[in-house]
Amino acid sequence: MQLAPQGAKDSDLDASSLPQDLRAFLAQHNGGLGMLGNRPLDLWSAAQIVQEAESQDVSLAIPGLLLFGSDGGAEGYGYLERLAKRKYGRISLLAAGVHEFEGLADSFEEFLKALSEGR
Repeated sequence: MQLAPQGAKDSDLDASSLPQDLRAFLAQHNGGLGMLGNRPLDLWSAAQIVQEAESQDVSLAIPGLLLFGSDGGAEGYGYLERLAKRKYGRISLLAAGVHEFEGLADSFEEFLKALSEGR
């Protein structure tokens, strides 16, 4: 996986309500692209997260869903704050509702580990 060598600008980080651990990651590496285990992963930049939140139908249809990446296809990776646990997970970018969100982890680090393990 190739991580962006520079962190996001503060103004880009402040433009969205990012969870603290994701914000800390983006402050160090403003996105990334490649394979994590056997899964393709496109971690969006802070600016792209804001753009996608305003344009992805699934983001608009599910209040509180913050998408921060994808598999490069029809699967999005996101954070759903209203869940009690496993707030980090995946959802089809064509999803009809929150019931399609598959929670994978309680933290961004655990989320990356889950993907690398093929979950």
